[in-house]
Parts: sequence; structure tokens; C-alpha cells
Amino acid sequence: MVLINFWWKVRQQAKLTREVILPGSIIIGLILIIRLTGFLQLYEWMSLDYFSRNCPPSNVPSRVTIVSIDENDLRMFGGFPLPDDELARALRIVNEYKPSVIGIDIFRDLPVGQNQNQLIQVFKQIPNIVGIEVALNEKETLNVKPPPVLPPKRIGFADVLIDEDGKFRRSLLASRDWNGELKYSFVTQLARVYLSSLGFNFEHGDRVKNSIKFDSIAIPPLKTNTGGYVNVDANGNQMLVNFCSSQKPLTYIHLRDIIERKFSSKLIKNRAVIFGVTAASVKDTLITSALKHTLFSAISGQLESMPNQIIYGVEAHAHALRQILSTVLDKPKLLKTWPNFWEYVWIVAWGVIGVILSVIVQSPWKSLLGIAIISVKHTILFYLLLTWGWWIPYIPTCLAFSLAALTTSFFDRGLRAELKQRRDTIERTYEEVHNGPLQSLAVILRSSQEDLPIETLREELQKLNNELRNIFEYLQQEAMNQTNSLYLQNNLFIDLQNPISELLYQVYDQTLNQQLPGFSSLQTFISPTFDCYDDKHLNIEEKRGLCLFLQEALYNVGKHAHNATRLDVYCSSRGKLYALRITDNGETSFNQQQFLRQGQGTRQAKAIANRLRGKFRRRQNTPQGTICELVWPKKRWLW
Repeated sequence: MVLINFWWKVRQQAKLTREVILPGSIIIGLILIIRLTGFLQLYEWMSLDYFSRNCPPSNVPSRVTIVSIDENDLRMFGGFPLPDDELARALRIVNEYKPSVIGIDIFRDLPVGQNQNQLIQVFKQIPNIVGIEVALNEKETLNVKPPPVLPPKRIGFADVLIDEDGKFRRSLLASRDWNGELKYSFVTQLARVYLSSLGFNFEHGDRVKNSIKFDSIAIPPLKTNTGGYVNVDANGNQMLVNFCSSQKPLTYIHLRDIIERKFSSKLIKNRAVIFGVTAASVKDTLITSALKHTLFSAISGQLESMPNQIIYGVEAHAHALRQILSTVLDKPKLLKTWPNFWEYVWIVAWGVIGVILSVIVQSPWKSLLGIAIISVKHTILFYLLLTWGWWIPYIPTCLAFSLAALTTSFFDRGLRAELKQRRDTIERTYEEVHNGPLQSLAVILRSSQEDLPIETLREELQKLNNELRNIFEYLQQEAMNQTNSLYLQNNLFIDLQNPISELLYQVYDQTLNQQLPGFSSLQTFISPTFDCYDDKHLNIEEKRGLCLFLQEALYNVGKHAHNATRLDVYCSSRGKLYALRITDNGETSFNQQQFLRQGQGTRQAKAIANRLRGKFRRRQNTPQGTICELVWPKKRWLW
């Protein structure tokens, strides 16, 4: 029998687990499908940008300086495009301070002004100058030629990658043009020249997808599915820009300050110096949400709290270059991601955590609190990993965890509520039968030992039959109408909406009017004073419990107390506690073992005490009799 009950409980628990876990598993599966289709891509980008802009400034050395050419510079030196002779003069001044590399993010495919020869001479005399071109458009008319004097190793394309939301997050390092020729970006050529001056050898190979290496340090290319990117166009050799490590503002000098030599030599010596236009009339700008500080915000005074910041093209190149130099010369600062398989394992794991949390924590408020606490910890973990250079899934794991937890909690509470309703129905039915017909049956059985006349026995059995039918009709009516009432006996109901004192008086009077052996010998009563109880903190079920406790305690006196002459129902309200005590002085036929045994009445009383956050005690009276006492607090916390 024990084995049968064990396996029945196992099957019930398995059924409960299956019906609860299945909805959460479906939610996790849907999150995976949604991510695979790319619908979460934008939100993953947004989360990356948000946390990146809140990263602390890095302490890596500043190796890149921008020479900013703004509107004041253009007005001072001949307008846009900047004349060749003015650009040549600025390049000579910068070169005097021994920069590692000089980048010119200005197109010079055609002469500008009357003195082009000066710029040509500068290009020939300064070997560490790198110029730009536009070379990756299919239509040749959309491309821009490089300065004709510079050799191919000192030319890089300035093409920039923009994500679908219009923001800059990736830098293209190498690509083949439409003629199949392998070309390197402006950033790659600047890094190659800078690092070669420090003795690093540049390696790439013939395949564009090969990792670009500086000695043994590789910069792995972006794949089609990397981090939050799903089925992205990964043509060429692309690099994720780690803005989390780029929150330190870039150093810049105005062109006019270069010409007038109003700058510190430390901003030039052994650095990569990039000339670029930051004038409002020249539209060379991008958008980013991953930076607090940009040249535009510094020059224009734009608030750093703005979610979208304007970033100049020269600034985008500078951030990518700074990242490569830091990766090679300092601790790795590249933004790394997990393999695709492990990212999805991570998402599933967080969904499973949500399911387990909701199964273990059954309280809705505790479940919500647990979801909130774990979500905060998950966010902190994502942020810390990002500061360490790891981009892991955030939005999918948040959705998988929270939705799986909420869905599981919803189904778990629904299923448990259904099981509780069934259990309560069974317990309610047993309580009604136990406190009514079973008490009558006990009296009949005891009377049958005293040669009860057949006619009287028939009448008692008929009453018992009527009581059972009345209970059935009462329970059926209560289920249909959701009435809050308690069935006593003889088709008598009491409304549990009434004050608890009134209910207890009704139970007391109705029970003592029953023809029970223990009541026949009573001579002395202490009238109860139920008015001391305040029911503003009692719900319907707690009122029902108190009524059943009093009824059961009185029935026990009527059934088991032989020759009882005194019955006291004592009510008290002292301090923070209420007490209800029923005392008799009758003789009982119970021995000590039977007295301590827990029958249905005792279990019922303990359940009521537990619901009220109180205590139930039953003990022997002196010199004889029984004391049943229920004590409970006047006020209770909601939880």
C-alpha cells in the first residue's frame, strides 16, 4: 500500500511538473526562433550601445590625435576644399614633432588651389603619410581616386559600414573591390605604419577573411552570426568597434592652432595624427548611441545625456585605430563574442532558471521579487563582462528568463489553485460530514449499546439520512452560487459575512441544543463573551475555521465527557493575542496514548491555528476533564 501511494505521488508530481514546465519550454523555444529570425537584432544593438556609453573611461595611453578642420579654419585658410599649400604647410609643421604616422582623411585626387607642387613635395618627403580613397562602389563614378603621388601601401579606403538602424558599430579593415583587387582600409594602413615603426610585422595572406595579424596578435574578422548580429553581411574583413573601452575622449587640435603652433608637442610626438574635416558645411558625420563624449558634443556643447551622438568620419576612423593599437600594445580591447552554439545554450539556461524559480517559489510576490533580483544580477553580469571585452546575449536572456518565469508561475499557480480547490472541496465535505452526521452517528452507536428501541433507532437514522442529504444540497448550492455560509445542522445555515462574535454565539447555542450524552448532566455554565473578538483582520475562511473549532470542541464534550457538570467557554483579549478556551470536568474513557492521538478534529484545529498564525493546545484538566485552547495574534503581516 505504501509503495502504491509512493508511485501515485510520483505520477502526480510528474504530471504537475510536465504541465507546468511545458509552457515555459515553449516560451524558451519561441525566444530562440525569434532571435534566429533576427527580430531581436536591433534591441541587442541598443542594449550594447546603452551599456557601452555607461562604461568607465579607460586608462590606456592616448596614441591618436585629430587635427580638426572646422568652419573657422576654412574661413581663415581659403574655404573648402582646403587649398593644397595650406594643407602642405600644416603637414610640415606636424612632421617636425615626429609623429609615428600622419593620416589625411581629406580627398586629394585633384589639385586644390594654385600651389599643388608644395603638397606633392610633402607627400614625397614624408614617408609616413597615409591618404584615402573610395574604392568599393560598383559604379566607378561613385568612387574617388587617391592622391596620385602616394604608393598603394600608403593609401586606404575610407568606406564606412552602417548598421540597419543607421548607426556606426563596425569598421571595415580589408575588402576586395569590384575588380577583385585586395584593398585595405584607411584605419588598417594607419595601424600598419604606426606599428611597423615599433617593429611589428603586418601579416594577412591572400584571403580577405584571414585574420589580420601584427606579429602573433590577431584581429579576428566578424562572422555572419556574431553577438547580436544575425545573418549580417560580413563581406570583407570587419571588426566590431569596442566603444566600451573608448569612452575616454579623443584628443584634438584645431588646424589654426597647428599653423600658429599653439599646441603641446606631447600631442604629436610618437602619435598617430589624423587630419579631418569637422565643419558643419561638410557632411562627413555618422550617428552613434555608444559614446557619451564626441568631438561634436565637445565643440557644439551638445548634452552628453543625449541618446544619439553625432560622430565625425575622422572620429570614427580614430576610434577604430585606437582600438587596434590598444589591442596590440596593451591588454586586448577587442570586443569578443561566444560561438553561436554557446550563446543559445546560455539563453536556454536562463530560461530554465526562470522555470525553476517559479516552480520553487510559489508565492506570486516572492516570485516577482525573485525575478527582479535575478534580473538585476543578470544585468550586472552583462555589464561586467562587457567591461572585460565580452559581448554576450542580453535581450534574449532577459526575455527567456522573465517570460519563462512569469508563464511558468502563471500556469503553476493555476494548476495548484485547481488542485487546492479540489483539496479544499474534499476537506470541506469531510468537515461538514465530520461535524454533523458523524457526530450523530457516534451518538447512535453509543446509544445502541443501551438497548435503544427500534423505532427510536429508525428515527435517529432517518435524521442522519436527512443531514447527509442537506449537506449535499448545501455544498452543491454553495458551489453554484459561491455563497459564504456554514452549515450547522437541521438545515440551519449561518452567514459568514456576519461579525465573528455573532457567528460564534450561533454555533454555541445550536451545538448545546443537540441531544448529546455529555450535555445532559451539565449543571453549571460560564456564558461566553465573544464580543471581545474583532474580525476586521479575519477573512471568510478564518471565520469558518473558528466556528468549526468551537463546534468540534463542544461536540467532543457532548460525545466523550461522562458525567460532566461544568462547561466553560472562556474568551479573552489580552495584549496582542486572542484566546478561545473550552473546559469541561467530565470523565473520559481515553488513556494517555488515546488522548494524545491526532484525530480529524485535532488535525482540523491545528490547521485552523496554522491559518491564524496561532497555536492549538489540548490537555487534561485537573482533577479531570479536558481543556481545548486556541490562541492567535490580533494583527498579522500580509505575508
